[in-house]
Amino acid sequence: MKIEIMGCYGNTVGQHRATSFLINDCLLLDAGTITEVLNDERLKLVRHIVISHTHIDHLKGLFPLIDQLVMMGEYSVELISTHRILDIIANDLFNDRIWPDFTAIPSKRSAMMRLREIEIEKPTSIEKLSLRAIPVSHTVACVGFVVREEGKGFMFTADTGPTQRFWEIAREEKGIEFIIADVSFPNRLSDLARASGHMTLSILVDHLERYGLIGIPIFITHMKPIFLSEILSELAVIGGLNIKPLAQGSVITL
Repeated sequence: MKIEIMGCYGNTVGQHRATSFLINDCLLLDAGTITEVLNDERLKLVRHIVISHTHIDHLKGLFPLIDQLVMMGEYSVELISTHRILDIIANDLFNDRIWPDFTAIPSKRSAMMRLREIEIEKPTSIEKLSLRAIPVSHTVACVGFVVREEGKGFMFTADTGPTQRFWEIAREEKGIEFIIADVSFPNRLSDLARASGHMTLSILVDHLERYGLIGIPIFITHMKPIFLSEILSELAVIGGLNIKPLAQGSVITL
């Protein structure tokens, strides 16, 4: 499995790009960033887009992507998520008011964007990958994911504050190489993190200790650029834990 980190920040400021991971060239996990990074030939390879939730920093890349594919010819994508999330996307975004309804362009039968609903906690096959959506605690309906290929995999919390089911499953799962976890704010803003459905390093470490996950490698993501140096300073003084910042532009292989 090849995972390209196209964006991994909690805001789009300067060179910091929003959440988007490209897996095996064909599957996009969240769509905060895509056309800013990929050229047209690589955009044509993207066939599946998995969405964790409907906040715009995880969706905004959808709009220029679909528009670009329309201009290039007969290409289409499959938009994959749970019923609640797809319902918001269809009714509140691709509704011919905010953006054209590409689920009916050029026709319902040959639409540029096809919606595929997945069930919570039920594994779904997407090409050679297995995807499992896990509910997490955010301010809107949101799911994290277990992503696997040939027995190996990783987990992604998406945007979440203190939550339970995700970490229970992380404790049970075998063959998980690492977890990508939301750390949006520094420790001093833990109240704001909890209120907005995010984590700080101290909240994350508390979960790792509580669920017996201290030994698993962790990549932190969704850091707000304005707090980046402060979060990295807090990370530098944590001892005995395998926690690193996710690096925009990096490639991880499993």
